[in-house]
Amino acid sequence: MNVPGRWLRKPTIWRKLSLQTWAEPNDPTMYGVLEIDAAALQEWLARKTRESGVKCTMTHAVTRAMAILLRRYPEANVLVRGRRIWMRRDVDVFHQVAMPIVGAKGAADLSGAIVRQADTKKVPDIARELAEMAEKVRLKKDGQMAQTRGLLMALPGFLTRWVVKILGWFTYGLNLTMPMSPPDPFGGVMVTSVGMLGIRMAFAPIVTFSRAPMLVVVNTVEERAVVRDGQIVARPILTLTTTADHRVIDGYQASVLIREIRGLLEAPETLDQEAVANG
Repeated sequence: MNVPGRWLRKPTIWRKLSLQTWAEPNDPTMYGVLEIDAAALQEWLARKTRESGVKCTMTHAVTRAMAILLRRYPEANVLVRGRRIWMRRDVDVFHQVAMPIVGAKGAADLSGAIVRQADTKKVPDIARELAEMAEKVRLKKDGQMAQTRGLLMALPGFLTRWVVKILGWFTYGLNLTMPMSPPDPFGGVMVTSVGMLGIRMAFAPIVTFSRAPMLVVVNTVEERAVVRDGQIVARPILTLTTTADHRVIDGYQASVLIREIRGLLEAPETLDQEAVANG
């Protein structure tokens, strides 16, 4: 008999939420893998970093590309409310942020930061805004989200599931603003990066209470042998993996988004050429 170890009495916020969120895997999700030749993008990001004075990364470029695509195809920038699909007014992109756990060496919890109206911001603007928000998250000075984390940590585990459901019902079902939660806190797409961990390919689950129908994981860039003009050459390849809610993203929409995000990232100057809305 395999005897379990001792009970983890103080789980992280993320583990606590996860235990109260998912049951058996029966969600309508579909998955995809996209490989990008990142040579031009690496050079472009290095130039943007020099010009702006803020570090611009693959994650920031993917955020900008996804924002452009959600503006081009608003039918993909949606949420499911009840049994109906609703269009989101703005293009907002959520990012996961690691929070070091005080007193636990090498341990971290997950929180997040959202870039509002990301389709109106260029890559250096996104990079600067995310850096500032991530610092606030780590210092627990991110306003309403910090209050929400504090509330969830104070609740006993069996109440967490119901509080999350009630918050979701008010926020999404009734479209009301709650004192401890900002409106639409997770936006239309979630972007997370594992590239700094050296992971070649990882998938992430859609967080059901987020009401975000897509999640994109930015994996590491690695040199690979590919065929160009009949010759085998080494190229830096970026792997993106996606998880999508099949209720709102079908195969045709997925193929269009995949084709066009490759075009944007492999010709990164188009990330600037795309018109930016005012306000």
